[in-house]
Amino acid sequence: MNDDEESRLIGMLRRVLRDCGKLYQNCGTWMVRRNPTLLEGREGQFVELMDDLHRGLLIKVYVTIVRADDRWTGPEKRVAREMIEYLWGERLRGDELRAAATDLFQQADRLSWQALVAPFVRYPPLAESKAQVETIVMRLANLVAKCDGQTMPEEAVALHTLQRDIDMSLHPARPDEVLPPLPNAAPLPNAAPLPGAAPLPGATTQPNTGGSVAQQQQPKQSHQRVDASTQETSAEERQRRLVAAMNELEQLIGLDGVKERVRSYTNFLKLQQTRRDAGLSTMPISLHMTFVGNPGTGKTTVARIVGQILGALGTLPSGHVVETDRSGLVAEYAGQTATKTNKLCDSAQGGVLFIDEAYSLVDSSGDDAYGREAIQSLLKRMEDNRDSMAVVLAGYSEEMDQMIRSNPGLSSRINTTIEFEDYGAVQLAMIFESMCEQNQYNLPSDARYRILVGFQQLYEQRDRHFGNGRLVRNAFEDSVRRLADRLAETSQLSESLLTTLTVEDICMPGILQSELASSALQDRPLRYRCGGCERKVRIKPMSLGKKVKCSKCGHSQLVRWAELSE
Repeated sequence: MNDDEESRLIGMLRRVLRDCGKLYQNCGTWMVRRNPTLLEGREGQFVELMDDLHRGLLIKVYVTIVRADDRWTGPEKRVAREMIEYLWGERLRGDELRAAATDLFQQADRLSWQALVAPFVRYPPLAESKAQVETIVMRLANLVAKCDGQTMPEEAVALHTLQRDIDMSLHPARPDEVLPPLPNAAPLPNAAPLPGAAPLPGATTQPNTGGSVAQQQQPKQSHQRVDASTQETSAEERQRRLVAAMNELEQLIGLDGVKERVRSYTNFLKLQQTRRDAGLSTMPISLHMTFVGNPGTGKTTVARIVGQILGALGTLPSGHVVETDRSGLVAEYAGQTATKTNKLCDSAQGGVLFIDEAYSLVDSSGDDAYGREAIQSLLKRMEDNRDSMAVVLAGYSEEMDQMIRSNPGLSSRINTTIEFEDYGAVQLAMIFESMCEQNQYNLPSDARYRILVGFQQLYEQRDRHFGNGRLVRNAFEDSVRRLADRLAETSQLSESLLTTLTVEDICMPGILQSELASSALQDRPLRYRCGGCERKVRIKPMSLGKKVKCSKCGHSQLVRWAELSE
């Protein structure tokens, strides 16, 4: 390996290491700030734990690939030296490097894939980052396997095995059986540290058989009560929080109708707050609402933003969000449901209780005593705590409408309904691109066109179970896996190969590759709206992702996506 190749390799390696640390640290901070009631133990420990877990993940990936062919080549040593400097700030050579690397191998034996990625499985708010975790793992694995310019057969097998293992750990068939409890932030007592370095945490754990995932995810009650006196902040801080929440709302792709309803809702609350501060009379406010629409349309995300808005306005003390479903409200035995529901409402005091698939609490036959008990307990808390807790019921439009109309108690307490429409092909493509940007992938024009064609076909064939954002996530993850399979046969890697999803990599759930390729060969016209003259301008597929000049007004703009015309 010449100096230029080594410099390029080290540059790509450092970016992967930083990306892994940034992902885990940002997710840890985000959970503490947005979903503190879901966390076990002290909140500060979780950020520290996430930092430790990302270090363990890097070690596990490196050792898994290096062990494959029972060799430790010069380039692999240079990778180890860079990793050790990143992990512990030690620049080692010679015998010190070998001793430290030996310790890395011993550390790796105490780490399990399930524990290293456990937060992304255990906590639903982090599920959307699973694709980023898998991408970083495979980027690092490919760099290590190909750092010496060749991929040995044993390393190729190790790459495929690693991809299978990390995929199974992130997407277990039975999470309640294989999901391990999160390890403590403290290291194993017998973990031998590197010279001058902090030891890694022990992440090897036994599967948790002490209950279902829903039960494991229930928030701790003893210390999570929100005290309004501790939530008081200055007017400037509240305004900053409100601006941040509204900016986050505006940055969401699509959802124009939802954004308008939330803006109107916010303006109403601000008006009431202003009148109250001026000593004027105010209208009674019902904070409870329903979110209706198909899966993957952003209902949970918007609920979190609404919680931030309510907290920033001072309408609620904190605005934190507690997410649950039927399993979080209904107990296993008769007479326990009311207690379980009340405990969950206690954890949501001062914030928002978001109940997904809420219609499952109502049985059309009327024979579901457990569901009725949960509803009655919930109704009482919605009335008793109407000024200190907001309840958001979410689910399919038709089922939610039937649920509200069939229960006078619900219909009298909920007067705000926000409908979430399905994403169109362009919006789905924009979500796909945002995932690419988060994971540092590029999309050439032909790949963009195939994505548009695929999403358009899925959109036209959609039913009430259309996945929307979840569908995009599956398409993205499948495309990255195809890229990984393609690169496994390539000995010479470049940054372009590692960061470009080609047209051959793009795939869509439920559409055969041959069918998708055939559809993309139909050169359907595309139209975008010119930012200069506001006209819809026709372009060719190969113009996607490039700057285009309007033939009428001469205005130039970057056209990432365009609408397919018949």
